Amino acid sequence: MQFEECVNIDVNSNCEDIVLKLNELKNRHVIIIAGDMSIEYVGRASSYAPQGLRIFIAKPDGSLLIHESHKVEPLNWQPPKSVVRYECKNGNLFVNSRRLQPVEELLIEFSKLYFIWTCRLATTQLVVIGREADIVKAIVMNADMLERGAMVIGTDIATPYGKVDVLLKKEDGTLIVVEAKNEKASISAVMQLKRYVDFYKEKGFNVIGILVAPSITEEAFAYILKEKNMKFVELKTFFSMPSTKQIHALDKYIK
Repeated sequence: MQFEECVNIDVNSNCEDIVLKLNELKNRHVIIIAGDMSIEYVGRASSYAPQGLRIFIAKPDGSLLIHESHKVEPLNWQPPKSVVRYECKNGNLFVNSRRLQPVEELLIEFSKLYFIWTCRLATTQLVVIGREADIVKAIVMNADMLERGAMVIGTDIATPYGKVDVLLKKEDGTLIVVEAKNEKASISAVMQLKRYVDFYKEKGFNVIGILVAPSITEEAFAYILKEKNMKFVELKTFFSMPSTKQIHALDKYIK
């Protein structure tokens, strides 16, 4: 069954029809409603917000937020796994959001609706990049993103010219030397990678050199283009490559 990505619900529709649609979409779509509403909170404490124009946001995971015109923090909210139910009461849209543990309820009654918009939004893990060590850890955890089937031989491998950030091995035995930078790569980074590549070539290996960085200078990129066994991979491109593994948020690996 194919579902619509976004749905604009007519606020002039019958209340029962609106409720039917919202309950149908609530487990797949983020629901955003602009309307005049009153809010009652019942739980470990209690609160009440009188009628006012606010933005209501409900997500498929059960989380709910109500925003006014100021502040980042919502006026009221419920965490994920809360149970949201849409109803009609006295011809008005009514929302009950119930948190099960501890028991807390938000009771929202709309007196006027301005728009109702729902959409299947993306679910994405944020990739946080800071130090070069963070980039190295990401490459190690997702070696397939540079070369499908590549195996990690090691990191910080000593050579006469310095330490190789990451050393991979293709299925055919070809070595992949990876140099990681957390800033724009200059010609010095390219020359450093070339020294590593030449070192392993002299030992009789087939070698590929890959420079991973957020960006690269024109001089450095021009040099890489002349080398048949070296290439540059932009950090942003690296994280958008297809992989058989999940892209992990880097902050999980920073101790």
